[in-house]
Amino acid sequence: MLKLIRRNAIYVDGYKEYCQEFWDHDIHYFRPTNPALIDETWFERTKSWYDKKELGLISGQPVSFHYWAVDGDNFIGEFQLRTELQEEVMTGIGSIGYSVLITEQGKGYGTEILRQGLVIARDHPLERVLLTINDQNILSAHICEKLGGVLMDRIPAYNKDEGNHIMRRYWIYL
Repeated sequence: MLKLIRRNAIYVDGYKEYCQEFWDHDIHYFRPTNPALIDETWFERTKSWYDKKELGLISGQPVSFHYWAVDGDNFIGEFQLRTELQEEVMTGIGSIGYSVLITEQGKGYGTEILRQGLVIARDHPLERVLLTINDQNILSAHICEKLGGVLMDRIPAYNKDEGNHIMRRYWIYL
């Protein structure tokens, strides 16, 4: 059974495999950590940075909570919640991000990650969350709509991984 948990060192190998799949398939609309950076010290080296993000202690970064999706011993994907609607959130990364291992896609995990993530979001003082989805990522748009996402607009966007593209912005009211 899938569940969202806080980052945990016992799943680092699964997280690295997940990251490697995205890099190997040259996926541009979502770019996780470069797997070359993940070694036996990576989790401890990054732990304080993630802790500081949750406390809002990183200048220019929104408060952010990071969860890993696991099914038993298997790493499946991740979920991120940003609780502040800063400019970067509104025009780029959104207040929610989620993703599934490429080899596990099409099994309902994306829907379940977002569903459980919305439960987590309701524990914060938020009225709504914003999902920003590359217009080419039809499956993610479908999941968002299935779970109550209301299309706000489509806007031109740019980032170094995706280049120029069209981004859909969805509100999900909590």
